[in-house]
Amino acid sequence: MSHISIVGLGPGSFGQLTVETLELLQNENKNYFRTAIHPVVKDLEKRGIVYCSFDGLYEGCDCFEDVYESIAEQLVQKAEAGESLIYAVPGNPLFGEQSVINLMRKCLEKNISYQIYSGVSFVDISMMTLEEDPVNGLKIIDAFEMKEQIPDKTMGNLITQVFNRHMASEVKLSLLDYYPDDYPVVLLINAGIPGQELIKEVPLCEVDWVEEINHLTTLYIPPDKNDLRSYQKLLEIMEILRSPEGCPWDRKQTHESLKAYLLEETYEVMDAIETEDTENLIEELGDLLFQIVFHAQLGREEGLFTINDVLEEINQKMVRRHPHVFMAPEEISTEKVLTNWDEIKKTEKQTQTISDEMERIPKAFTALMEACKVQSKASKAGFDWEDPLDALEKVAEEEQEVKAEILSECPDKLEEELGDLLFAVVNVVRLAKIQPEIALRKATQKFIMRFKEMEKITLNEQKSMLDYDLDGLEQLWQLVKSLKN
Repeated sequence: MSHISIVGLGPGSFGQLTVETLELLQNENKNYFRTAIHPVVKDLEKRGIVYCSFDGLYEGCDCFEDVYESIAEQLVQKAEAGESLIYAVPGNPLFGEQSVINLMRKCLEKNISYQIYSGVSFVDISMMTLEEDPVNGLKIIDAFEMKEQIPDKTMGNLITQVFNRHMASEVKLSLLDYYPDDYPVVLLINAGIPGQELIKEVPLCEVDWVEEINHLTTLYIPPDKNDLRSYQKLLEIMEILRSPEGCPWDRKQTHESLKAYLLEETYEVMDAIETEDTENLIEELGDLLFQIVFHAQLGREEGLFTINDVLEEINQKMVRRHPHVFMAPEEISTEKVLTNWDEIKKTEKQTQTISDEMERIPKAFTALMEACKVQSKASKAGFDWEDPLDALEKVAEEEQEVKAEILSECPDKLEEELGDLLFAVVNVVRLAKIQPEIALRKATQKFIMRFKEMEKITLNEQKSMLDYDLDGLEQLWQLVKSLKN
């Protein structure tokens, strides 16, 4: 029966090769090496060990993934032909060896037996060189997976396959999203090879300047004990603030007491967006995030939920509500996206009618927001005007009803009619594709600025606003309007 033995050649030094592996390579089975570009190979050749390498595939394939898939395919074909063979890879077979993963999968598919023999990995040698204990925390990242894997700043990070300066540059650009330019990192070059080892500590921004980088290079990033750019650090700070040794004010808070602050921080974020103040936006988004973390900490203390539950819920929701992206990627219009979103949401919330959806609108919404949402729901049933001009006629109608109520001797329906007028105005704003809340906020701010200019004029004339009658104030208002326009 055909059989494949998968062995590790260690990180580079012949002394790190296991006796078991050496004996396997010296038997009568055919030896196949993923690559002959490995320091231990010359020592094996001196001992008369014969092998075939797959180095030629690196020239003919477009990417490493194709190389590894081709290697696995060829080895399986040889095994199917009745050949018992040895497949040898640098380091340990199960440390960053995609070709081994592919080979194992294909062996299982073809019912071919295999056995893996351990070898000294680059991790063992790297940590020994650094004199660090991986038990204290270590994350291993493949340089090719930097876009998918986030470094953990609370522990050491070991990045393998930094095989040339171009790759070092790509790794550096990814890491600069998490670490400052001058953060000290360590390049381990030829680790474990006597007389050839090179250890270089450099600032992160200079990691791709090191000329000696080669295919036996690993990058080590020490843990950042003072990290203030970490999400984990924020959770830690929140936990400390709520602890018996923490802040008395924070310890007293509840979900209910924090409602006002959550709303306040939301509006401050909106203000930073509207003023295009990037620095303030960073600060205000942080304040808003802190409110979310605060509520998650309270949920954890109550044994109801944790921040992980919050993250899981939103991740599931985003995937579920974007089937065109995550399930069956396709090009669709924005309108279709919104239609799908509404249908999925309707199923999730188990709402049967449009009025059900209206009743589920949060009561904490401002009146403007609630009115706009209700009108949008009604629009889905076709109960809507086609454009803002049609809706504007309704505003004129409601205006006359308000006027009539004011002029009546007993205006008992004035509040109702004023409400209808406001509701009609919101309809016009919505159909013009403008958020009424934002429009009113901007109008209020504009009024404040113009009123401020009016006051400046009166002060320059050494007068007070109270020194003017209504006609005089109107003239000032029109003057300010003309100056600003």
